[in-house]
Amino acid sequence: MRRLLNPRCLGTLLLFVCATAVLCAQNLPRSAPCSLSVSPGRIYSLNLTPYVSDAGNVAGLLLEARINGGPLLRLLLDSGAARIALDARASSRSGVASTVDAGPLQYRDCQVDVAPRGLASGIDGVIPISLFAGFLVHLDFPGKALDLTPYPELGLVPSGFEPATLRDGLLFLRGAMNNAPPGNILLDTGACYSAVSRRTARLLTSSLLAPADLRGPNGPVDGGFLEESVRFQVAGRSLTGEPVVALDLAAFNALNDIETDGVLGYPALRYSVLTVDYRDALVRIDGAAGHLR
Repeated sequence: MRRLLNPRCLGTLLLFVCATAVLCAQNLPRSAPCSLSVSPGRIYSLNLTPYVSDAGNVAGLLLEARINGGPLLRLLLDSGAARIALDARASSRSGVASTVDAGPLQYRDCQVDVAPRGLASGIDGVIPISLFAGFLVHLDFPGKALDLTPYPELGLVPSGFEPATLRDGLLFLRGAMNNAPPGNILLDTGACYSAVSRRTARLLTSSLLAPADLRGPNGPVDGGFLEESVRFQVAGRSLTGEPVVALDLAAFNALNDIETDGVLGYPALRYSVLTVDYRDALVRIDGAAGHLR
């Protein structure tokens, strides 16, 4: 049976699995970080709202922000995006970004891309979690809260953190999927689905690949559904979230100079509290209260 993967739900997994596809398609240069206009020595808390896909399920978290003082935009909070991207409609309302206001925070001189096609309904764009790299980032998925705290002194690494590989704001963790050997897993909070590479899918001997029509903003994408569940063993946690798709990640690997074996998306993280230390490239994943696993 062939299933059509809702293209409106693929706003990040397929648009930003190329970190982003806007960067891949246009071969744009890497962007310089935005400058923060408030003190990173304070604690800031930003409220998030759930993104409900056309299928009726929560598929991510949204942060409201203004570009150049324009209207409030609903931006998908995405650790799998390299920089801010807006759909054409939102871009026409906000113009080329010089300022980004998110709650009490203002960033200046931000590079903003325009998606070649429309994103998911109810989403004006995507905002990378790495925008907040000047803080220790705490993302409480079930609590729908983004808390930003000052970094501890250098050399004082809290317990429970795992090292990550950092590529232009993207985080890769070492981990295993079912019976496959350990590999690199992209942490992608904005992905509607978790994914494995086609090479890894062939190693998951307990899973059968079901054909599917995968369509992203740039057209058809080679891939399919895995019929059996995939358990990600990563950062000391065992995480799973259905469905899981298999994708050809060759272009993404070439762009980031790293062999990517899997993508840990929102469904696998939705009961977790994620803490990211971008300064030292460290990640911690905890089970949220009432959802310990």
